Amino acid sequence: MGYTSMKKSCVGLFSLALMFTAQADMVRLTNGQSLAGRVADYADDSFEVLPTNAPSIKIPAPQVVSIDFSRGAVPATVESAGQSPAAGSIWLYARGAFNFDNDKGETTKIPLTTVSHVTFSDQPLPERAPPPPRPKPARTWSDPYATPSAPKVEIISRGEPVDIQKHCVPGGITIVDFYADWCGPCRQAGPIIEERVNQDPNLFLRKINIVSWTSPVSKQYGVRSIPFIQVYDSRGIEVGHLNGFSANALDYYINQARDH
Repeated sequence: MGYTSMKKSCVGLFSLALMFTAQADMVRLTNGQSLAGRVADYADDSFEVLPTNAPSIKIPAPQVVSIDFSRGAVPATVESAGQSPAAGSIWLYARGAFNFDNDKGETTKIPLTTVSHVTFSDQPLPERAPPPPRPKPARTWSDPYATPSAPKVEIISRGEPVDIQKHCVPGGITIVDFYADWCGPCRQAGPIIEERVNQDPNLFLRKINIVSWTSPVSKQYGVRSIPFIQVYDSRGIEVGHLNGFSANALDYYINQARDH
């Protein structure tokens, strides 16, 4: 089937599954529509989607703007040319790249142009034991103007209590993002925050996966809504926080932190 005829057949089925369902992935398309269903496979520059109450269809990748895996992080195997298959989980496709977590919980972006095949599992992810606590180096605030050397993005908690102050980067501006894998707005805000952090050498992101509303870290910080975002200045002092995500509000507090 050619690209044009495939496009017509896909459009003909989109109206069958445009309403959101709680356990469905949401595929957003270049024509402004959204398709609810389960993404099962990527191969030959097309996504195979099982729409709600409709037959399986193939959607050419150029028609897909983003995929929000509303089931949370989905187990997946990614195959790239010249590399061994990578097993882990994918929780978002946006801007031409998959957000991929390996078995250590480390997130990387895999450009679609490097991928030959992705298989998505419909089975839930197994529970992962939290990593053992790591010793913390002695902290110093002696030179707030020096360019800090620290990981740009780091997950510092997966539900367990955490001392945020110990993870603020001396001399840098630290953004703390409280999120959960099952939170759709969190998955939309996360890539935007990471992009800002990666473009600015003085910005650092520390992520806290609350896991659930009743987790120890949720109770520790009184988290009532997510995404919940805090901004700390070069001395580790909080200058502001956001309930929900606003790019303008985040930029405002970042600028406030620069002025401290």
